[in-house]
Amino acid sequence: MLLATLFQLFFDIHSWYLSTWCNRPFAGRVRILSCGLVVKRSSLFGADEANIIRYIRKNTTIPVPRIVLSTQGFGSAFMLMEYVEGEVLEHAWRTMDETQRANIVRQLRSYLVQLRGLPPPRAPLVCSLGGTACKDPRLQSYGSFGPFPTVSDFHNHLVHAAAPWIDDIFLKDIRSRMSDDIRVTFTHGDFAPRNIIVRGDEVAAIIDWEHAGWYPEYWEYVKALYRPMGIKDQSWNDTVKNIVPQDYEKEWRLDREMTDYMVGAI
Repeated sequence: MLLATLFQLFFDIHSWYLSTWCNRPFAGRVRILSCGLVVKRSSLFGADEANIIRYIRKNTTIPVPRIVLSTQGFGSAFMLMEYVEGEVLEHAWRTMDETQRANIVRQLRSYLVQLRGLPPPRAPLVCSLGGTACKDPRLQSYGSFGPFPTVSDFHNHLVHAAAPWIDDIFLKDIRSRMSDDIRVTFTHGDFAPRNIIVRGDEVAAIIDWEHAGWYPEYWEYVKALYRPMGIKDQSWNDTVKNIVPQDYEKEWRLDREMTDYMVGAI
């Protein structure tokens, strides 16, 4: 609890300083320190992001930040991790030539193959690490959700979340076209260029793992195309099809049928 208290005091004092002296009232959840470290605070539900990163680091060769220490308290999860030098891919992508882009795609595809090989606690459970509840920014108004014993239960939840915005008849049609007979694979859950750090044409780190977990195999593709960049770049959207190992265009279009009608929930 002492460690959590120190983290909380740091965020309180630093937020006060930024608001009072730097005119930055909304400083966010991540603070970069001058000593080459980063402090992050996240909500305390579902799996702890620090443990997810440790799990990825132990079971794959995917480059992730090294966790120095982590703790929980005051309704938050805190972690101190190394700062990874490099450039966010969202910015670097626009200046890369075709050869550099091809090298990045090759690496990212190999990392997703590793992710998708991580076995769930018990198939086909849809959950986060350790069988805990899921997190998803498109469902943030619902907080955590799940875990689900089957893919069918997960799909039922998606339809339930959409119900306030979409006609029941339309939703029943969408639900009838969802395939429940699919694999569950480990998924980053926010596989966007803003969460990929590069140095030249080498991937230095993949960050922001708090939404990761075991989801239906198409979920990575769907989420990778959900607001991937601040400024739309069709070349990245087209590239996602070469990064995710299989074709999930049908599932993505079905998901869009729901999300295009909704505001803020999914």
